[in-house]
Amino acid sequence: MRSPAKSRNPDYQLETERMNEKVEVFIDGEKIAETQNAIKLFEEGHDPVIYIPKNDIKAVDFVKYDDYQCPYKGSAKLYTIKHGSHEHENAAWTYEEPYDEVLELKGRVAFYPDKVQEIRVT
Repeated sequence: MRSPAKSRNPDYQLETERMNEKVEVFIDGEKIAETQNAIKLFEEGHDPVIYIPKNDIKAVDFVKYDDYQCPYKGSAKLYTIKHGSHEHENAAWTYEEPYDEVLELKGRVAFYPDKVQEIRVT
């Protein structure tokens, strides 16, 4: 069930949904994340984004790539993913201190679908 988030801008739509499905993320042929505790964010003008708890991510290192300030969700950190000898530049992000409207995102990581091999939902 979706939960509408009260946006700092009442004309901007944000909704979160706890997912019951299993979510797996693959890079370079290896599963790097698996969870049944994901949250999907629906945001006006964007494709839905899946956020995975950091504790459910394995076998990669996150190297800070940049910072980003979202007017609706808060301050984000962008990361390059190091997996084995490969680096996937600007492949993931997290909101360490999200605005209260999307507090559920805290401690979770999202991946750019075009920067990882696959995000599988079953």
